[in-house]
Amino acid sequence: MPKEALYEKRIEVPSECQVEVDDKTVKVTGPKGTLERVFPEPYTEIRLDGNEIVASTNISRKRTRALVGTIIAHLRNMFIGVVHGYTYEMKIVFSHFPITAEQRGQEIIIKNFIGERGIRKARLIGDVEVKITEDDIIISGINIEHVSQSAANIQLACKIRDKDRRVFLDGIYVIRKRKGEEVKSIV
Repeated sequence: MPKEALYEKRIEVPSECQVEVDDKTVKVTGPKGTLERVFPEPYTEIRLDGNEIVASTNISRKRTRALVGTIIAHLRNMFIGVVHGYTYEMKIVFSHFPITAEQRGQEIIIKNFIGERGIRKARLIGDVEVKITEDDIIISGINIEHVSQSAANIQLACKIRDKDRRVFLDGIYVIRKRKGEEVKSIV
């Protein structure tokens, strides 16, 4: 006999999405694609209840309740991703030496950064689409973790060491995040 859940949260499945729940694996399919994620948290349970996904626990500890909230947040991100997608817009900023960026497979090659002869590389994570123009890099995809980590890798590849950051402002920075219809400007 299963124990009664002491704490549970629910999230409604959007009408455009189809969801499959198999133990701790959730597969979400929408108009933009399919995402699958395993939630290995030991004291939580995930089940499909009608048009809602229910994450619950039968342990009433603060950390276990927080895990339930984390599962719901990940599911919300998956729903937004497969319906609308995520887009991160990055700006190439330089004062003297023009930076050029190009994509080679799963890497972004950054050339002429603050006049360096060598190249800098940033790894792209997962299945993301990259569009590079003269001054912008636009990264889009359905998985927020892949899109955001790819943008973070590019921004980190342009980190300046041993120079004054107030003077050397060159780099590639995230200026705008777009999830669905919602736009969040960083700058």
